[in-house]
Amino acid sequence: MKKIFLSAAILFSLTAAAQQTRHNFYITGKDKGFHFSAVTVKFQAWVSDVFNKNFHFLNVSSDEEAVTKIKAILLKDSGMIGSMWFDSHGLYKQGYSSFHIGNNEFSYKNIHDSATTQWLQQLDAFCDAGTSIGIGSCYGGATFDFPGNDLAPAGRMNGDSLMIGIGKLFPLSNIYASESWVMNKPGIFGDNYAFAGYPWGKKYKKAVWTPVWNYLGSWKKYNYTEGQMVNVNTVALDKKGNINIRSRNYLDLDKGRRKQQKNIAKLEVAVNHSSISKEN
Repeated sequence: MKKIFLSAAILFSLTAAAQQTRHNFYITGKDKGFHFSAVTVKFQAWVSDVFNKNFHFLNVSSDEEAVTKIKAILLKDSGMIGSMWFDSHGLYKQGYSSFHIGNNEFSYKNIHDSATTQWLQQLDAFCDAGTSIGIGSCYGGATFDFPGNDLAPAGRMNGDSLMIGIGKLFPLSNIYASESWVMNKPGIFGDNYAFAGYPWGKKYKKAVWTPVWNYLGSWKKYNYTEGQMVNVNTVALDKKGNINIRSRNYLDLDKGRRKQQKNIAKLEVAVNHSSISKEN
């Protein structure tokens, strides 16, 4: 009986959703300094905003600012959220999964705190089974064990706990997050593998990064109402900001798998804790 009511609720939500205007949001935080990669990503988002009526690029300082702007847009035409992507840095050095909206950090440590999520909670009225939410930070959905460094002890990343917390805020919607890096290559709104891959640099060749390499290209989806956390293929955004799932996973590509194996084989054996004390 419970499954029947659940199916009916989702069907009703999808039927109602089809009758409402969908708006997609790409949300970034305001940078304190100049970062070339961040500028290129924001430029791509701005271009998509200009050429797509229902796509909105928001560059904000806080969750309050983001939610206020989103609500203002949606209330104009009784719209609903189609896809909402939180573009953010993940901080590997702190030893747990997180993402930021401006100056506000969210992780398993505070995502269940109603005071912390008071602004995000207000968006639930604009979300349903037709809504997809992307945690766009590196390691946002990581479930592996962090090996430890000078700043944080070894322990579980708890990205799944973060996803579950977001799911509780938006119980009908699908939540997506990556176990590994989330890249911002050119063409991120091309419905391709622009989020897949790995960063360049010798610092990522240390053994302390081994868990991240092992989960390269791995994404998860969580839906609170369905009560399921499942693995999905590589996540992508199209030119209108819709969150899509690729037909093939990044590591199903010969090129992706070959590069992963090559880099894992070259990782330095000795774990130098100080090597990530200043890195993301």
